[in-house]
Amino acid sequence: MQGISKSRHVHLMDALLQLETLLGKECECLQQATEYRVDLENMHSNYERLLEELARQITNYEVMYSHVKIQFLGKKLKELKKEISVEMPGFPMLAQNIRIAYGT
Repeated sequence: MQGISKSRHVHLMDALLQLETLLGKECECLQQATEYRVDLENMHSNYERLLEELARQITNYEVMYSHVKIQFLGKKLKELKKEISVEMPGFPMLAQNIRIAYGT
């Protein structure tokens, strides 16, 4: 899946506007050209809105990811590492969890 090229969109809109001007009001295809232009503009506008929403979602995810990894998981694993000795049965699981957490 590819993104929509803004420059290609603008060029097509310009071409449709020029065609509408050339056709004048007498041609039946003027209405079709206008409908295509309006539909494409609406679709492109919706696409831009969705991209902005996606960018916000990605930013929110990255902020939450960093918070969870550093502020929550990192601190909790350090606390557990101080509490659990090497001889305890939970230590191998803790060591594996630390490797997983810091490998991400």
